[in-house]
Amino acid sequence: MTCPTAPEGRVRSGFLPDRTVHLHPLRRCNLACRHCYSLSSPRARDILSMEVLTPALRSLYDEGYEVLSLSGGEPMLYPELEALTRYARELGFRIVGITNGFRVTPRFDHLLDCFDGLAVSFDGMGATHDHVRGSPRAFDMAKAALRRLAEIGKPAAAAFTVSRDSLPEIPEFVEMAAAHDVRAVQLRPLVMAGRAPVAYADPALSVADMGRLWLIGRALAAAYEGRLSVHVDLAHARAIVADDAAWRGMLSESARLSDIVNPIVVTPDGVLKPFTFDFPAAFDLGRIEDLTDGGEAGIRVAARPLKGLLAAQLADLRRREEFIDWFAHCRDFAAALGGVVRYSPAAPCR
Repeated sequence: MTCPTAPEGRVRSGFLPDRTVHLHPLRRCNLACRHCYSLSSPRARDILSMEVLTPALRSLYDEGYEVLSLSGGEPMLYPELEALTRYARELGFRIVGITNGFRVTPRFDHLLDCFDGLAVSFDGMGATHDHVRGSPRAFDMAKAALRRLAEIGKPAAAAFTVSRDSLPEIPEFVEMAAAHDVRAVQLRPLVMAGRAPVAYADPALSVADMGRLWLIGRALAAAYEGRLSVHVDLAHARAIVADDAAWRGMLSESARLSDIVNPIVVTPDGVLKPFTFDFPAAFDLGRIEDLTDGGEAGIRVAARPLKGLLAAQLADLRRREEFIDWFAHCRDFAAALGGVVRYSPAAPCR
């Protein structure tokens, strides 16, 4: 089967539509959310300077990455945000970000110009969201951020973390998002990473909850078709296995990093990781400083063990009959293996 191509003629990579760098330039945030996978907080100090980011971004663009997705920490607190995004845009990156909304106000409109599109993160309606965020103002500020983005015509999305607490609130939330001219709602299952296993483990979704979430998402996508897009970060195991283009791309013998690793994650302390922020350290690709002076070749070598992992994961998925968050499943599968799996290029993808 031939891999589908993007409109500009580029071959798709993995399970994302764009080849993406998830950059966390800092860990500092004005909030300390109960489920934060990056352990961000007002006291966190890890930060990446433009001195290391400039050569790294050029190398990553040359490796085929096309979207720079900024997170954190709170990306709008990054002191060099304007310089960072200006340089990335000059290279050719499209720039998106995710924010808690506290700085999406007229005072910081100049920072909003740094983004081609911005997503505001939510964890439920009013009380649910405020409880997770640890602030009685969090929901009102996030909702006001959507309103401000609509006022200035900035493309806006809403990223909604789904827990057992927030699952029943999804229809009301999507209705609110539509009223604020949001273009897309992304429904993301709560991931047990960072603070969540200690501070927010009880609301984790069960397998049955995952199925309900998928059905809710399908129903809302149909109901709001033409007004906004509703996307669920889940797929049935059979559908994941059947995505021949994704697997053939990741298991290919390509020379470019973006063909194998999408997204690539850059942590606030400079570690390069495949797929997720908390991917097991055994599969780390290197450090951001390695993306200079020809160090990209070493990063590509470090990515080769992923093929053994992915081939083993594919075999595991063939035995499953549930809805799965592929990225979380890949991370958990890697952790369970506890090491590197050999991959033979002669092994079939399907």
